Amino acid sequence: MGAEPLRVLDGGRAPRGWEALWRKDVWCQSELPQGDLVSSYRGEEFIHFERISQPWLKESAKRWARARLLSDAAPRTMSSYLVGIGHFSEWLAQHAPEVSAPGLLSRSVLEDYMLWVRHESPWKPATRNQRLLAVRLLLEEQREDGLAGLPAGAVIHGAELPRVGYQLPKTLPGEVFAQWIDPENLALLDDRDRTIVLVLAFTGFRVSSVVTLTRDCVEVGSDGHPYLRYFNVKGSREAMLPIPPLLAEQLRRQQAFLEERFPDTEWLFPSRLHRGVKRGVVHINPSTVRLVIERYVRRAEIRTADGELALDVHPHLFRHHLGTSMVNENIPLTVIQDVLDHGSIEMTARYARLRDETVKQAVKRWHERVNIRGERIALPVDGPLEQAAWMKERIARAKQALPNGYCGLPLVQSCPHPNACLTCESFLTDGSFRPVHQQQQAETSRLLQKARTNNNIRLIEVLERDKQSLARILDGLDQIEADHADIGDDRLGLRDLAAPDQTGSA
Repeated sequence: MGAEPLRVLDGGRAPRGWEALWRKDVWCQSELPQGDLVSSYRGEEFIHFERISQPWLKESAKRWARARLLSDAAPRTMSSYLVGIGHFSEWLAQHAPEVSAPGLLSRSVLEDYMLWVRHESPWKPATRNQRLLAVRLLLEEQREDGLAGLPAGAVIHGAELPRVGYQLPKTLPGEVFAQWIDPENLALLDDRDRTIVLVLAFTGFRVSSVVTLTRDCVEVGSDGHPYLRYFNVKGSREAMLPIPPLLAEQLRRQQAFLEERFPDTEWLFPSRLHRGVKRGVVHINPSTVRLVIERYVRRAEIRTADGELALDVHPHLFRHHLGTSMVNENIPLTVIQDVLDHGSIEMTARYARLRDETVKQAVKRWHERVNIRGERIALPVDGPLEQAAWMKERIARAKQALPNGYCGLPLVQSCPHPNACLTCESFLTDGSFRPVHQQQQAETSRLLQKARTNNNIRLIEVLERDKQSLARILDGLDQIEADHADIGDDRLGLRDLAAPDQTGSA
């Protein structure tokens, strides 16, 4: 038997505001008892139950949705979960029609469904994970309510959810960003769209924070610098961000526009059209931001390095661009976490991993190293050995701040001869140090001439050896450069990316 009707479990009647809603198979966000308290920055949200054909499963799904919504779960989240329950219902109807009550839902049925999701469903790993997670949460949270009588073993364990492979965040190509903030391109836009474009470029805000900006969002600190106050919708908290003067000026122009056209609105980006609502009462929808991006790309003809229109640009790419740019500038992760208002440092660390991966690819493709004999030393390119070799490369770049290359010594081993690199088999260098080697070669020739004049035999031997090493190193670098001359590494900007900073760290 399924759970008793809601009115019995609730002491004779459902909570006020839920009675009419309970009879519907589609719940509208605005009809929820607390619907006016729920963020609606994406517009009206609907929660669908009509795909659930089993009465007992639909009843438990509604109880689950009500319980979560009363606990401040977002309607959008519940809508997504119920898509997963709908798919589970369809699978039950086709493969296990005998399950007509919670008590008949056995562990073996759930195992069959998990196998189907993993091996026969057309979904990607992340979707498989979400579909099974929805069923797992429903079983766990409704076991004592809507799923009374469910067998004790009818569970999906957390370890059984499909793992979602880690993916590095996509970034915005440098040439696209340059066109994005080009003054001539920006001049093609009206004040509102230009403000949206610059907010995306310089803040890294999620689209939810962009559309919910208020008209009084700009503040000037005691240091005279402009700051932007915004609401982190995902984290449900207010935050502040320092902004460049260029953006502050554009925000003031947008505020002047609002004074003239929308004097009563509270929003920085009020909706120009909204059915049944006075103009300016609600803010724009996130879809409007995406439409602004698409129109801008087409109108300004913003193109990728391949000459194609950059039609795959979307709001979140600017967040990735900001995070990666700050990592490239060696800004501490804790500061980047504050700028992006991440809830955990683990999320921010993804940008550091992206930077590391980018540099690794640059080193592998464009910066083969040479040793003191001018012989090429390339990183391994396959499997675990590649990762281990790159780990050693990173340690070498950070461990020894050599002025002319890298130390290839193993971990924890120290060098007893820190000034004898040009005769050391562990010494490696690349084309980014060419000017240093050329200067060192000229200085060595000068010292050698002086030593010969003074007949300093021992010094002559040392300098002759260094001169030969430098000649071989420069010859090896010349050969590498000649081999890659037609590839255009300067045009792609990878040479500067792979070059270390003055401290020797990548």
